[in-house]
Amino acid sequence: MNTLLQILLLIAVIAIVMFVFNLYTSLLGKISQNSIKKRIAKGKINDKQLMNLYKASERSRRGKLMAIFFYGIFYKSFLNMQEGNYLVYKEEMERRGLLERAS
Repeated sequence: MNTLLQILLLIAVIAIVMFVFNLYTSLLGKISQNSIKKRIAKGKINDKQLMNLYKASERSRRGKLMAIFFYGIFYKSFLNMQEGNYLVYKEEMERRGLLERAS
């Protein structure tokens, strides 16, 4: 019975750690997206930089191998962060009318 209790406790601890890490990566993603939005709003990113950032984020959001290498079993959290950044860049590219030139 003692071993069963230890196994259940271990599973609970792992679940809590995974939940906390998920919250951390969600918060990190939101902070990153807000930072990008502020830089765009202040005009610190010109059209050429925006196109380069858009292309880089497009490549990185498809890189599952790199996500697995960096985050291990939490690779989906990394991909979600990259997808959010990609959407911010894509939205600004559409607003500026640069999406056709980037293709």
